[in-house]
Amino acid sequence: MTEHPSPPISTSAVSSFTLANGLRVYLRADQRAPLVSVQLWYHVGSSYEPEGHTGLSHALEHLLFEGSSKLAAGQYSALMARLGGNPNAFTHSDATVFPLTLPASRLEIALEAMADVMASATLSDAPFARELAVVMAERRENVDNSTWALATEHHLLLAYGNSGYGTPVIGHDNDLSHTTLAAARTWYQTWYHPNNTTLAVAGDITLSQLQTLVIRHFAAIPAHRLPVQQIPAAPAGLVRRFQTLRLQGLRSGAIISFNLPSQCTAKSAAQAYALRLLPDILAQGNASLLQRRLVLDEPLLLGLKASYEPWQRGDSLLTLYALCNPQLTPEAVAERLTLEIEAFRQSLPAEADLKRAKARLAARQVFERDDIAKQAHAIGKQAACGLDPVALEDERQAIEAVTAEQVGEVACEFLTEARTAITFMHLKESADD
Repeated sequence: MTEHPSPPISTSAVSSFTLANGLRVYLRADQRAPLVSVQLWYHVGSSYEPEGHTGLSHALEHLLFEGSSKLAAGQYSALMARLGGNPNAFTHSDATVFPLTLPASRLEIALEAMADVMASATLSDAPFARELAVVMAERRENVDNSTWALATEHHLLLAYGNSGYGTPVIGHDNDLSHTTLAAARTWYQTWYHPNNTTLAVAGDITLSQLQTLVIRHFAAIPAHRLPVQQIPAAPAGLVRRFQTLRLQGLRSGAIISFNLPSQCTAKSAAQAYALRLLPDILAQGNASLLQRRLVLDEPLLLGLKASYEPWQRGDSLLTLYALCNPQLTPEAVAERLTLEIEAFRQSLPAEADLKRAKARLAARQVFERDDIAKQAHAIGKQAACGLDPVALEDERQAIEAVTAEQVGEVACEFLTEARTAITFMHLKESADD
């Protein structure tokens, strides 16, 4: 049967088409070097995992390319390296991703291997046992032996509640120890299909060339019915939540989060882009509002940073991470930060602060365009959370158009006491404390 993909959609930089089996393909052409970054984004991650089965997506990330109908275990990575590629993989809350950058002339071999794994991953006993042991070792090294990682994990559980985003990507230790090959195979059979996948490509290839290769290798893979999945939302009946952690080696401080929409769940594009500016206005960079007042002017804090993840299919968090001056307690620091944020809610951001935040955000976007892997990554994460990657071309203009009034509106609506989750971090001096 002849494959008839949807008509290509083109803009100045991003083009796309969709195969009849549901595979979505996006290309940002970039001829500056004879390289291509090709990234297979499966739309499943830790936020999809049911209680008692955390870590399944990350386990599949390790296992998926360990054998298929055409390649034995270990051959994918070895072959791609011989072709000049750098095979990698990562998992996050909404996606499991297999990125690869390699010479453009070798792209078809990579696509053939990726399609073969999608259609016929072996998922056999020996690689499963080996890779599960690797995942559990990663858990011990990167989380259980890191007080900061443990504090962050506990905080996300407090802030997100049961939404799914509180689930650690690597999984809980008890769940990992009970993970079976049968469960991994069921997870693969449930989610790893072309109609639940985006192929994000950036580099030295034309849309017609890419279309020919994708049809050749992916068109015969059938679509499958996918489970109905609820969109993760902020906990119902929000109230202020707090907890105290005492861990040996933990630096004293506070983590404060506010439940707020993501780019997907915001009521409007204007609201979404206003939210994007909050971290830079408040705490990113020495000239940001809280850095000036609490790190440089007074020095109440030894360090401060902010994070916000816009690209989630469900609601997100704005999070402040603050390390105390030794003369202050985590509770005093949290109280002062809360007062500063409440004052920010009650007034519009200064024009200079807003302009600086826009410039910082625009600069990051410009620098990312210099890297084809980051270009493909931007496309993939946009698609994985349900947004149209073609709209990436309008981001800079949309951010530039945000007004101080719009930032003030989102601050007033979302930076409230009821939406606050606070973790007080205390140093545990000894095992007897």
